[in-house]
Amino acid sequence: MVTVYYNPGMEHHVSKFLDMTGLERYETNRDWQQPAIWMSLYNYKDYLAFKFHEGPKLVYWFGSDVTALVETGLVWTSHNWVATSEDLVKLVKSKDCIHVCQNELLQSELASVGIDSIVRPLYLGDLDSFETCFKSSKKPSVYSIVSAGRPKFYGLDWIYDVANKTEVEFHIYGHKGQDTHNVFHHYTVFEEPAWHPNEAGDYEMITKIKGLPEQEFNEKIQSHQAFLRLPVHDGVSQTVMRALAMGQYVCDRINYPFVHHVTSPHDVLDFVEGLHLKTEPNQDIALLNEVVNNFDWLEEFLEANPVERDDEWSDSDALWM
Repeated sequence: MVTVYYNPGMEHHVSKFLDMTGLERYETNRDWQQPAIWMSLYNYKDYLAFKFHEGPKLVYWFGSDVTALVETGLVWTSHNWVATSEDLVKLVKSKDCIHVCQNELLQSELASVGIDSIVRPLYLGDLDSFETCFKSSKKPSVYSIVSAGRPKFYGLDWIYDVANKTEVEFHIYGHKGQDTHNVFHHYTVFEEPAWHPNEAGDYEMITKIKGLPEQEFNEKIQSHQAFLRLPVHDGVSQTVMRALAMGQYVCDRINYPFVHHVTSPHDVLDFVEGLHLKTEPNQDIALLNEVVNNFDWLEEFLEANPVERDDEWSDSDALWM
């Protein structure tokens, strides 16, 4: 039986993957010699479980897990444990794995340490659950989302720079700041899972709810014409896909066929200044649907690792087939 390994911090995302595919969660005592799909390589416990797993493996890389692997390494302060990037790369490459990742940026970073991968972006949700809500406006408003108290990482310096040069309204969710005539901060907001320090000083994936339920947050952002996604390093953001599903326009520092690619504050200014000319909902969701949730990699892994008939994964249970 093929199972899926993930740590508790990734449950919000990966549980949706299990629902989509009909697969079950990895249990160490039961599955340590069985084929497994690894969807968490974020911390010491993930790598320890990975090290002692002896079955065939497929690793799915999301974003910040690649940063730890190729740049920063990991530190577990409460146990005085340090692993350099070189240590982690050596361990990963010591295993016979198939590697899959969210985008070409992650693919190139993995390649820089000698790990070959294929790009297969995932959307772990129901795009059909969002209705098109775009309404054209002569005075457009745009929004951005900041998580884990990292305003610079999420490109707020660009937004503040651009806001001084236009009358477009900017709404920033998840960050406290000084409002101006066209920049508004909304700190009480739903946050998707992000990395936060726990009591032991280690970082783990945590969902923080700061007063606004997700459904209410989704309703709140429907009034905007566009979404700004400006981290310099990213996987395929679920927030980008949500915006596209609602017919909003999206600019992103990561180059995808379904977004307006920006590389500087000037590009962002050009993007927002052109929004008043948009009279119809964005149709780039069609481009998104062409590239997300291609499960050929999963099909091949399952076919290469057949199971006993009693445990066989049923095509009838797969929502993605």
